[in-house]
Order: sequence, then C-alpha cells, then structure tokens
Amino acid sequence: MPLHTLPLSRRSFLAQSAGVVAGLTVVRHGWGDEGSKTNPNLLALLSDTHIPDSPDVTARDVNMTANLRQVIGEVIALETRPAGVIVNGDCAYLKGQPADYANFAKCVAPLDGAGLPLYVTMGNHDDRAPLYNALQLQQPARPLVASRHITVIETPRANWILLDSLTKTNVVTGALGAEQLKWLDKALAERTDKPTLVMAHHNPQFEAPASGPWTGIEDTAELLELLGRHKQVKAFVFGHSHNWAISRRGDLHLVNLPPVAYVFSPEKPNGWVRSEVLDDGLSLELRTIDPKHKQNGEKVKLTWA
Repeated sequence: MPLHTLPLSRRSFLAQSAGVVAGLTVVRHGWGDEGSKTNPNLLALLSDTHIPDSPDVTARDVNMTANLRQVIGEVIALETRPAGVIVNGDCAYLKGQPADYANFAKCVAPLDGAGLPLYVTMGNHDDRAPLYNALQLQQPARPLVASRHITVIETPRANWILLDSLTKTNVVTGALGAEQLKWLDKALAERTDKPTLVMAHHNPQFEAPASGPWTGIEDTAELLELLGRHKQVKAFVFGHSHNWAISRRGDLHLVNLPPVAYVFSPEKPNGWVRSEVLDDGLSLELRTIDPKHKQNGEKVKLTWA
C-alpha cells in the first residue's frame, strides 16, 4: 500500500493494515480519530515540490526544502485535520536521485508524528526505485498495474484515483499507456456510487506539438474519451505546469495545482491547496507560500453537473 504514515484511529489502522497485508493500493477513509477533528472528506493537495539533495540548494531564487517544510507545518497546524496529504509528482528536483528522496523524507517526516497519511504520484523528475528506497511504505506489495504507482482513496463523498504519468525520468513527456487506461476503465466501472476525482502529475495536452516532444500527457485524447464515458468522474487534477488555474472542458473540471517549489511566471502563486469534497461539489482554497500574495486564501467551488 502506498502509505508512508497511518492514521491514529484504531479502526482506521486496522482497516488500512488489512490492505497492507493484502498488498493492495486502495485506502478507505470513512471515519476520524475518536474525539478528534478529522474531516475524512478533507485532503491537502501539494504538487511539484522539487526537493534537492541538500536543504541549501536553491533554484529560481527559491529554497525548495524551506517551502516544503513550511507547507508541512501549515498542514499539521490545521484546526481540522485532513484525511491525508497528496504530493502530486515531481517530489525530487530533477533526476530522482537517492539523496533527493532522503531530503524529501526528512521534510515529510513530521506527518508521521501527526498521524497524517502521505500519498504521492510520479512526475517526470521522479524515479520509482529511489523513491521506494527512501519511503519504503510507498511501495505496494502488489501493484494495481505493473511498473505503475497507482492509488485509490475512497472517502465518504468521493473516490480519488491517483495515476502514474511518468514515462522516463527527466523527460518532459507524460503518458498513461494502454494497460493503465484499461485498468482505469475497469476501476471506474466498479465505482459508480459516488463522484470520482482523477489525478496525475502531467497536464492534459489537447493538441499534438508542431515540433518537439509532448510536454503534457501524450495520450490525452484516449484519457478524456475514457473519462467522458464515466459520468461520475467530475474533475481531473494535475500539476507539472507550475500554474494555479481552474477551467472546464465540457462537464469535466480541470484543476491545475500550484507548485510548492518555484513558479515559471513571477506573478503566479506557489503554495498548496486545501480541498474538501462537499455533497454537491469540491471546495478549493489556495494557501500561498508568501502569506501576502494577493491570491492567498482564494476560494473556488466546483459544482457537480
């Protein structure tokens, strides 16, 4: 099971331990710690942390390690506890080196003491084997799809399906591939009882590049056709472009998470997103690294069609 930490509740621990024994990558959140303020429909969404081998390394005038440490502290300090924390890919700086993940593991270690589960997806700057070595409980005993890191998080109001769009480390192009799409089609057909949110690191790319490699998901057309056939899929969440943005394509909401690390445009915010699934949609609140940024605290509600 791709978990680095486990919730504190005995019921939650036992339920997830069953998954660990079975080697499954399906996690169920339907409760909180007895007497706690845990909200099982609340998740902290992070992306593009780009953690280097040393806390002293900076890029684009940003200390990535300091940013992630700040965000982890903010999540732990939330008055209402989330059901977990998702880092949507590019955990490592550039080439997914073992030292990158050693530093990343130190940054997220406080989640363990707080009893907050950590989930990760794979970005183009990640490498599965070194990540598994540094965060051993992230490695599933029995992957849902061979050579892919996939997680299903089942919460009371929605299912989250975290996909793997990594093709080759430090190559910009992303792809899901036929086997993963086949699995996704079956997984969605088996889960029609509540809304579903699908997540991957790479952004959808709606047109083939005029020249050069794809920079987003190479098989975007196949993915969107599949998602369109499953009406319970309400949103696709991604990172990669370091650009906080919300849009729609038909009935499908598109959520582009901000980077925890650096931005590509100086006016854009970096930070993380507090997400809560409601009865009729998804509430998103942006928390920026710079508390004085004009978009800090920006709230968006996505309403299900």
